[in-house]
This record gives sequence, structure tokens and C-alpha cells, in this order.
Amino acid sequence: MKTIYRDEIYEVIAISPMDEDNSCQVSLRSDRTGRTLAVDALCHDSPGCAEHPLAFIRMGLSDRQTLALIREFDTWYANTGQDLRDWAAEFQLIVRMLLCGYMVANPQYLELDEVIGPAWETIKGDREGLDHDGEESMDNSRKLKERLGANYEAYIRQLQGKPAAEIIEMAPEIAAAKFIYGELAAEGAFAEYAGYLLQFENPLEVLRDSWQDNENCSRHEEIEHMLWNMKDKEIGIGDYPLAGESTQGQGVVMC
Repeated sequence: MKTIYRDEIYEVIAISPMDEDNSCQVSLRSDRTGRTLAVDALCHDSPGCAEHPLAFIRMGLSDRQTLALIREFDTWYANTGQDLRDWAAEFQLIVRMLLCGYMVANPQYLELDEVIGPAWETIKGDREGLDHDGEESMDNSRKLKERLGANYEAYIRQLQGKPAAEIIEMAPEIAAAKFIYGELAAEGAFAEYAGYLLQFENPLEVLRDSWQDNENCSRHEEIEHMLWNMKDKEIGIGDYPLAGESTQGQGVVMC
């Protein structure tokens, strides 16, 4: 039996018995290099045979790769000539695990040895496109970080020329800008949105204003819930002075 692991085709040499945590180990041998290794796997009772638990090994797949493999499995099972009732449950389980990032090592109703080659070519081609996309995403992430830094520095310089009273009034805006900059300036943060944000000359301003709009829309219900919780649990009673407590028991002081 063959399977795919870490972008290579491997021969499945052995699978250890499933333990109480539904885990096992799969021994593999690379078709390309001949090296052997043992990897941890998740086990699941086979829908068709309790004596044939299915083992699933972790794979780093993109969404496109996962979809390509699901399509391949759909074609493979349908072409085996078996009754739908025999393989449908196994196919459903394999698809569910693929969506979670796991590749089956030992299907019962499918000989992966006969079809794994085309699957590998599909994944390999998509991996090359993924690598290009990854490089572009990293480049956009770096550019966004640099632009946000320049936006934030310009914003701080602008604040330095304003009177104190105006800065106090701008406190919510300043807090939003500082928060957004801190979150998105982190290495690799929200990289998938970098291309979109780089369309703007000042992405910090766009993000800041959108964050403030979001805060203004959602805070009323949060404050109401907080007040209800405080009243219900009498939060603060006994921990903070109550109104009038500071003058109770004190007589009139005569000078």
C-alpha cells in the first residue's frame, strides 16, 4: 500500500495497533530515497470492518491541494466497480479527514498503489503555484509592515503639533491607531490581507477608522451586559466606598 507524506510517495510498511487514545504509528519507506521512518497517526474504526482501522497521517495541504485530492478520490472510488454501499462510508471519512489535513494510509476499498502517481503529480504542480503565492504573500506582508510604520510615524508627528485639549478629545482615535498598528506590525500578522490593504495610501487610517466604527457599533450591548452582571452580582459592594459613607458617624467639627 502506498500513500503521500511530506510531498513524497511512501510505501506503507507497517501500522501499529490502535491504542486507547485512537493513535498509532505508521512505518513508511520513501519511493524516491528508500529512507524509512515512523510517524504518528490518528486511527479510526473502518466503517466497513472493525478489524481494519484506518490510519491517517498529517499532511500540510493548501485548500486547493485538498480539493484536488478529494476530486481524485471521488473518481478513484467510482471507477472501482464496487457497490456504492461498500465504499461510500469510507470515502466520506477520508474526505472529512482530508479537510482536517490528514491523508489516509490504508484504505480498505481502494488500492492506492494503482492511482497514487497521478495524485502526486496533481499535488506537485499545485505546490509550485503555492510556493509562488507564498513568496508573494511574504513580500506583501513586508511592504505592509513598512507602510504601516511610515503611516504611524507621520500620525505621531501630526499629533505633536496639536494642543493638549484637542489631543484629549482624540484619545479614542489615538488608542485605536496604537492598537491597530501594534497588531498588524507584528511579523507575518494577517498576511493574507496584505494585498488588499496595500491598495490604500494610508492603510493605518483606513483600519483605525473601521476599528472605531466597529467599536462604536458593538460597545452599547457589551456595556449593558456588564451593568446587568454588576447589578445582579452586586459587584463592588464592600470593595468600594458607598455614597454618604465618608460622612456617616461624624459630628460637626467646631473651629
